[in-house]
Amino acid sequence: MQSKLLLGLFLAAVITNATATSTISGTKDYAGATVGTSCDGQSESQQPVFVLTDGATLKNVHIKKGGGADGVHCLGNCTLNNVVWDEVCEDAATMKGGSGKTMYVIGGSATKADDKVFQHNGKGSTINLSNFQTYDRIQRLWASCGNCSSNGGPRYLIANGVKINGPVVKPDGTTAGYVIRLNYNYGDKATVRNMKIKNYSLGNPKVCVQAIGVQPGEAQVNKGEFWNTAYCDISKSDVTKL
Repeated sequence: MQSKLLLGLFLAAVITNATATSTISGTKDYAGATVGTSCDGQSESQQPVFVLTDGATLKNVHIKKGGGADGVHCLGNCTLNNVVWDEVCEDAATMKGGSGKTMYVIGGSATKADDKVFQHNGKGSTINLSNFQTYDRIQRLWASCGNCSSNGGPRYLIANGVKINGPVVKPDGTTAGYVIRLNYNYGDKATVRNMKIKNYSLGNPKVCVQAIGVQPGEAQVNKGEFWNTAYCDISKSDVTKL
């Protein structure tokens, strides 16, 4: 009986149910705790669980299934170190920082993203992924905003040692989606090395899709998968079957 009571107290200490966004400045280490707010499917009006101010670091935290809302918003330079999304809600994280700013994602993982894992909005900024993993199905790993207000670029992705441990699907749920989508007309660039994808075969899924970015109300056009271009800096040897 005593051991069950202690276990209950421990679980209460490590699972935090919040109702509002937490703003992080400096470094916040959650020491493995699980946190979250709510999830309203793919609603674009949801608030983030965390907002990271310029220079902030978020460490060692689980964002719980059913509590991911709009994930993490990065307003400038930021670091996400061993952040785990037990299930992505709208997006796992969004880069909002501007020119010269970088979101570093070191380790960690995300499970099941019915839209994208990383949304990139800030023009002139970078998302840098190292040793990050996804599980279950995802629709996209990273996407540069296709129709943001006053849309433009460039936006940059650097990804090294990423593992995709599940299918990459199209919006209708069928397989053979795409991992990365960028706007080549805005000068976006994705640099990818040492990526592993479960059951990968060439073209399934498409890895780096070049698209034409547009303004709100216009239709974005995908131009297909590309290798070794000024925008898709990735060779076929950089992607292997997991």
